Amino acid sequence: MSTSTPAPSVPSRRTKGSRSFYSWIAVVLLVYLLIVAVGVIGSGFKVAAGDRAKDLFAFATNPFLGLVVGIVATALIQSSSRVTSIVVGLVSGGLPVPTVVPIVMGANIGTWVTNTLVSIGHVGDKAEFTRAFAAATVLDMFNLIAVALFLPLEIFSIP
Repeated sequence: MSTSTPAPSVPSRRTKGSRSFYSWIAVVLLVYLLIVAVGVIGSGFKVAAGDRAKDLFAFATNPFLGLVVGIVATALIQSSSRVTSIVVGLVSGGLPVPTVVPIVMGANIGTWVTNTLVSIGHVGDKAEFTRAFAAATVLDMFNLIAVALFLPLEIFSIP
């Protein structure tokens, strides 16, 4: 009696290529789903607020107040992506773009709350905490410097 082990099957080139093709199809479908979702959010805000989205954020026409709105909203929701998606939806509901830009910048600054909380979660291990807090601080400084550079450009470039 001879016991022979079967040879391992080697995936053919066709299988690897078809996986790659299906991966690209999946990416295209997911991007399409993202675009549709943002459109649905915009439609939802248009239905919910009617043509009053401009009135809801009339106080945020001051860029510094818009910045604060973005920071606070991101700190409360803990997701700058959600705040940005909501604000983009409001643009299609009638909110002017010059009002939205500082809110999105504020959402980027507001991420400091989230990444600082995550870094504090590593306080049990000193080495991990040091690396996590340093990474959080680098992101915070990048966002602050970006806003310090681009907010004045935004203020002075839009009439």
